[in-house]
Amino acid sequence: MNSSSSDVVGCTFELTDDNVAIFRFADLKRESVDLFVDTLKQLVKERDAEQAHSRTLVDAYQLSMPTPYAAKRFQELVKDKPDTLKSSVAIITSSRMVNTFVQAIFSRMPRNKHSHLHLFDTEEAALAWLDERLQEVGP
Repeated sequence: MNSSSSDVVGCTFELTDDNVAIFRFADLKRESVDLFVDTLKQLVKERDAEQAHSRTLVDAYQLSMPTPYAAKRFQELVKDKPDTLKSSVAIITSSRMVNTFVQAIFSRMPRNKHSHLHLFDTEEAALAWLDERLQEVGP
């Protein structure tokens, strides 16, 4: 996938020069969720084929409560993650509801399907962790 930016009412996507996929959510409308899931699935497919490390930052700082549709689609992403994929996903959130939602998804899945996901309060901490993971897991 080329370095580009796409906008839908409540979600933006950017691929940085160092191949970090950044998604910023303003809402969880169906179009926003679909952009995120469909774009990330394509990136995962490409990274897995290249045997490359997939690094993603999800900025959910403005969100408060996940919708049932978003929950279903996000669970689909975690469940469908290829076992061979080197992956790191940093999620920025200030919402206790989003934290609880993510922890609930984690509790229903095998550890190897979610150990690459971490929650953060700030973008700086999330990006620092993604850089650490690059050193730990490799490119």
